[in-house]
Amino acid sequence: MKKVNVLISGSGSLYGVAIIQSLLQSDLSLNLVACDTSVRTLGLYLAHQAYIVPPAQQEEQYLTSLLDIIAKENIHAIFVASSHELAFYSHNKLEIEKKTGVKVFTNLPETMNICNDKWRTVNFLKEHGFYFPITIRYPEDKDKIDEFIKEVQFPVIIKPRQGAGSQGLYIVNQYEELQPLLENKQDILLQQYLPDDCGEFTTGICTGTNGRVLSGITLKRYLQEGMTMSADADDFMEITDYCKEVARVLKPYGPCNFQLRLLNGNPYIFEINPRFSSSTGMRCLLGVNEAEILIRAEVLGEAIDQTKILKCSVIRQYTDYLVPTEKIIRLQKEFNIEQKN
Repeated sequence: MKKVNVLISGSGSLYGVAIIQSLLQSDLSLNLVACDTSVRTLGLYLAHQAYIVPPAQQEEQYLTSLLDIIAKENIHAIFVASSHELAFYSHNKLEIEKKTGVKVFTNLPETMNICNDKWRTVNFLKEHGFYFPITIRYPEDKDKIDEFIKEVQFPVIIKPRQGAGSQGLYIVNQYEELQPLLENKQDILLQQYLPDDCGEFTTGICTGTNGRVLSGITLKRYLQEGMTMSADADDFMEITDYCKEVARVLKPYGPCNFQLRLLNGNPYIFEINPRFSSSTGMRCLLGVNEAEILIRAEVLGEAIDQTKILKCSVIRQYTDYLVPTEKIIRLQKEFNIEQKN
């Protein structure tokens, strides 16, 4: 088996550390190369090699640094672990792959636009015959608010068209609460409230070339400030199979996460995140190592067997790591980074 050189970009994020830890558990022969903008990010010290790069918003400088790392380390695959870098990799994916032959596990702008804009997400689901929460826009559809409320009844959800987690999301129980939340606002959605009687679910689907489904796992999740802090894995195959069908139509590339609730026993997706999830590490513990699966399928060309998923619960607890100060100082000197007080 050949050694595969893997770059984890944005390696200090929750996703980045989870990807690195997942790959360290793999039986594959891997050389893990981490890059980040700060020397004080954990992923740099868990991986085998570490690089400091400029922010991805400085596109020219970032691309130059990235191509240098790819050439020096003979990189075969790139995992994007920072939400701040997704736009850069999406727009430059084809150029990077053409120049270097590297597999970049992220999506093209067309797919990102469908997922990042929740109005487009709803319309994608609607157009392809999938379940979707009834949704209107504000201010574009403000004359439809009365009709919308009559159809879905209170409570209703107010949330921004773009954004992740629970930031800017409100549950509204009566008319009097609506106007203060909508006043002088743009790019807002009013959406049917999906009951949480059965809980909330997150389904992770990994896809390869042309939307080929490689793996799927559904967790019933328990949230704190929009993040999964605990999850149950059980017999959720109907939900997983449904999300696989959605993925086959959407055709994302790499990891993709579907957030949903059940209404009348049917899965209603209300958010699609085309990236690694905060539950990436949980999934690995339960038997679905998404990063390894992508390397085996897309880099090594191996067939992927259906993974047996543990029926268990996972509770997240953050861990502190000791890092020798000399390593931090060495990295600062290597990349000419000034020490900050």
